[in-house]
Amino acid sequence: MKVVELKATKREKTGKQVAKKLRREGLLPAVIYGGGRPEATPIAVPAKEVKRIKHHHGLIKLLLDDEERMCILKDIQYNWLGDVPIHLDFQEIKFGETIEVTVELEFVGTPIGVSEEGGVLEILKREVTIETLPRAIPEKIVVDLSNLHAGDALHVGEIPLPEGAKLADNPEETVAVVVEPEETAETEEETTEE
Repeated sequence: MKVVELKATKREKTGKQVAKKLRREGLLPAVIYGGGRPEATPIAVPAKEVKRIKHHHGLIKLLLDDEERMCILKDIQYNWLGDVPIHLDFQEIKFGETIEVTVELEFVGTPIGVSEEGGVLEILKREVTIETLPRAIPEKIVVDLSNLHAGDALHVGEIPLPEGAKLADNPEETVAVVVEPEETAETEEETTEE
């Protein structure tokens, strides 16, 4: 499991004006909550670092002014256009307690339904949410699609999870489907109409 380090500073003041001033200085307002602490801690992180951490689903070691806190990136809020980050939420973790994390899916193998049956693969979901211990957070979950035939679908509940992890998403949700070839579908429609 990869741990990413991120420098941050504690903020004494909060509010819209403070947030605007931080952004002008190349910083983003953020908070870190959880970890058994009664209140969230307002912090600021370098805006240029967001690109580096926004797709990281593992642990982040926040290097605050006088302490280190292990956490996960829980949420990023964007501007009204949806393209510029304006605020981050970090959740502090306690080792020994399970947490919910979103993990990227990596698809391998060409489905039989594509290579031999002329179907088309459609990926509908590229990540899943699991409940696991902090030290067991996987960087990704590898999903083999090679056994899917035309007309087959893979559901969230069929994804092999790391040992000790529990699924937090709906197990019936479709992850990938191999759509049958168009000629076959058209022939079936004509047969049904007759």
